[in-house]
Amino acid sequence: MYLEDFKITSLNMLNIHTLPTSTKSVPATFLLLIVVIFAGCSSDEPIQFPVPTPIPPPTATPVPPPPTATETIALSRAAMIALDSFNFQLTHESGHTTLSGALQLTRAGGLVAINGLDIEAEANIGRAFVKVKAVVIGEQTWMTNPLTGVWSEIAAEDSPFSFLDPVKLVADILGDTQQAAYSSDSKSASAGDLIVTGTIRAQSLAALVGSVDLDAVPSVVLTLDLRNKRLKKIVISGPVQPEDESDTIRVITLSEFDEPVSLEPPI
Repeated sequence: MYLEDFKITSLNMLNIHTLPTSTKSVPATFLLLIVVIFAGCSSDEPIQFPVPTPIPPPTATPVPPPPTATETIALSRAAMIALDSFNFQLTHESGHTTLSGALQLTRAGGLVAINGLDIEAEANIGRAFVKVKAVVIGEQTWMTNPLTGVWSEIAAEDSPFSFLDPVKLVADILGDTQQAAYSSDSKSASAGDLIVTGTIRAQSLAALVGSVDLDAVPSVVLTLDLRNKRLKKIVISGPVQPEDESDTIRVITLSEFDEPVSLEPPI
């Protein structure tokens, strides 16, 4: 037996079969992909994945600080100067206001407009109680006789109310209030009100009382409308005139802002 026949016989006995080979059985692109994958896996450097860019949190809109008490008073002054009319009431919780002609004024009030005012006042002359009415339109003044109630036109300088100028008074008070601060007792105010305290020189109140004590510095409490900053109430505590007692308290109330008005001569 030849050597080649022995090899073939032995292989047949071992039942060894060889796989057929074909160049068309495996695509070349597949083989290339396998090579690339194994090459990547065998690299010493880790695969780098893209890191997402963090989204910054939304920026909060800064909230402006609330106005100071002094700034609030300035806003109120601007709001009051812009008015064409309002109602004005002066009362006294304690004391009175001394007018010329021996009148001791206890209450005064009425309509205030750009071109004048229409007021009614209550006062004492000695032990007598009187009511006086006055209308001022431009340069003309009419007033009732305190005893008879009869209207007559008088010279402005002859009127016991010749000094009274509520428009100027309000502007002076709001412009001259010192040491302004928000009241710690503002919770006692009505809803929608803002309370500011301070002091004011008596000469700033000349448009209210006429003669003043130049050394006096009374305290003031201002009640403002929180929504539109209009001045609603003024409380003036302490001496303003030379004749005032130390506990004199004057209260000014303002209302009916910018209502349609028409001042007419009484006669």
